[in-house]
Amino acid sequence: MGRLSQMQMITRRQLLKLGVGVGATLVVPAGCRSLLDQISSLEPTPTVTVGTNPPIVVAPTPTAAVETVPTTAAEISPLATPQAPAADISPLEPPPAPAASPTSTATPVPHIVLTPPAGGSKIGLHVVFGPRQGLDEFLSRCAQSGHPVAVVKCVDDFEAAFKAKHYSDKTFTVGRVNSVGLSNKNFVDMQAWEPPEYSPPVEFHYATAQEAAQQYYDLVKPIWKLNPVIDAWETFNEFSWHWGWQADFYITLMDLAEADGYRLGLWSPSVGNPPEEFYPDFARACRRAKEHGNHILCLHEYGLEGLLKNAPKSLVTRYRQLYKYLEQADAVIPLVISEAGERAGGGFTGTDVFMDDFAWYDAKMSRDNYVIGCAAWTLGDWSGANFELALPALADYITGGYTIGHYSQFKSHLPLIEK
Repeated sequence: MGRLSQMQMITRRQLLKLGVGVGATLVVPAGCRSLLDQISSLEPTPTVTVGTNPPIVVAPTPTAAVETVPTTAAEISPLATPQAPAADISPLEPPPAPAASPTSTATPVPHIVLTPPAGGSKIGLHVVFGPRQGLDEFLSRCAQSGHPVAVVKCVDDFEAAFKAKHYSDKTFTVGRVNSVGLSNKNFVDMQAWEPPEYSPPVEFHYATAQEAAQQYYDLVKPIWKLNPVIDAWETFNEFSWHWGWQADFYITLMDLAEADGYRLGLWSPSVGNPPEEFYPDFARACRRAKEHGNHILCLHEYGLEGLLKNAPKSLVTRYRQLYKYLEQADAVIPLVISEAGERAGGGFTGTDVFMDDFAWYDAKMSRDNYVIGCAAWTLGDWSGANFELALPALADYITGGYTIGHYSQFKSHLPLIEK
């Protein structure tokens, strides 16, 4: 019971899958636009100028008390900043009974300065269809300061990845294809291809994981070819079941992808996964990835009831427990937290709360050399979670420091003048 069982959760992937069918419209929470409608109506992303005033200079205040939880794994990614090794002390703990703390999203004290780790911030962006005002200015400020954004993860709409690479080729980009249109106008859900005895995709027939990998690759390869700016391609999304079958699938898919020069982002299970008893399946696929191909591992971490910093270690920084096992199995490969978010991904918590929470998470990631970075959930339309308003503050933070309350001081209300 020391983990969040995959059978206790309905993932976003499963929710999307319910809406996929012949001519179906994908239904998403809180009245978000249909994913298929967004695919067909992609337009250039508008931008606005981000404020360039420097943060208020005050006596430096420590970001937060940081526990000593370094890693013993050797640095394996050129994008990860070297850190001093030490012992890992993040045991898997059972999550407490769900209960929202009354102060879990309280606004941090004004004038506290949040500064990135000495080696640079590992906070990146998750991007879906929808508005992302200020993205160009954000990417430009970070790149010009010598601190390009660590990660940009895109789902179906890859414009942000093209922009990120335009400003800096040091930004690591991850892409994923949610669905693929067929010639008969049907769409295939690409987020989970299950074993043939369960629920394989309609119109596709395979007897083994190896056959499934070949058919899957044939569908996504044309899309991958059109988007050469993507460094690593995810495949499944929050498919938290059939772990051994998935390992077989990924091992075959790595062979196919490498032959054409592509890298994979393996797994991407839902928060709280994988269960410990399936670590050997992860190790088997990751050990193959480590041998050649320069593939990476992707995981998701969320605060389900509130913030990242208030979540149990069985959900947030859980990756350390897995990597402790991978290290023993000689299967450590670079890691991207390809979704990291608050409130289970629903709703934006506000600029100052968001920044304080992700600065805390940044400090945790900075201790683990194998972590390339995280993709903060999310820019674009999804259940009110769009954090585009925080982009100026995030740029301040990445480029040197963000002062809590800095942007709120510019809000003013003119008096009402009656004639």
